[in-house]
Amino acid sequence: MKGEENLEEKLLIAKLTDKIKECKTKNRIVNTEFLNMYQKNIVRKELNRLKEKNYIFFGGYEDASSEVLVVYSQKFTTEIVKESIKNIIKAIRVKLPKELIGKYEHKNYLSAVMAQGLGRERIGDIIVYSDEAYILVLNENAEYLKNSLQNLTRFKKSTIDVINYEYIKMKPQEFKYFNIKVSSNRIDAIVAEIVRTSRNKAEEYIDNKRVSINYKEELKYTKAIKENDIIVIRGKGKFIILNIGNKNEKGRLTIELKKYI
Repeated sequence: MKGEENLEEKLLIAKLTDKIKECKTKNRIVNTEFLNMYQKNIVRKELNRLKEKNYIFFGGYEDASSEVLVVYSQKFTTEIVKESIKNIIKAIRVKLPKELIGKYEHKNYLSAVMAQGLGRERIGDIIVYSDEAYILVLNENAEYLKNSLQNLTRFKKSTIDVINYEYIKMKPQEFKYFNIKVSSNRIDAIVAEIVRTSRNKAEEYIDNKRVSINYKEELKYTKAIKENDIIVIRGKGKFIILNIGNKNEKGRLTIELKKYI
């Protein structure tokens, strides 16, 4: 397990090194694919170690979860770099017909996108409203994804366009707040309580790679959860640990969470 983790980090750093080399030898603006929070943390540490200064992370809008890293040489101003990102990231806008308004959730769009054969690293965040959604995507994959989605039965009557990310309609993120009581802060106990299932079933979720902590797949049942950790349970949602209280007289912890909705 640890070997796989180290290999993933090494491959990520090797790709980063190649990008930096390309930037400096060819004196150009270069970018990675979309990086999740776990990958961004690894890349940031390496950039700091290398004392690199000329870079930005951007995912199409402020505070995006998935972002590309853009590295540039000193000859480029920040304004030029920001303008170039318009040719790196696009958004696909899906406007639903009246009869489908309110019927599609984030998982419906994500499953449709993943079925088109693109790796998750080619796709950024998906912003969902009751009547439309915006899918961030690398520019070179935008037209393909648009046409592929348009051919799906579920989107036959939808209007689908490739737009600049500047025209994304943003909304404040909404959350549902709730508490759970668990015997420990182990991930299997927390998943079981969130999903309202047995510990054995929670272990199946983990075994089937459906559980991530801070955007990194977690395969250890005993992994201890900390405050501010982000837990993603595929098919069930994304949750943030807000507070882990003390054990009560029955030896159970009260944990406060919020769920992205």
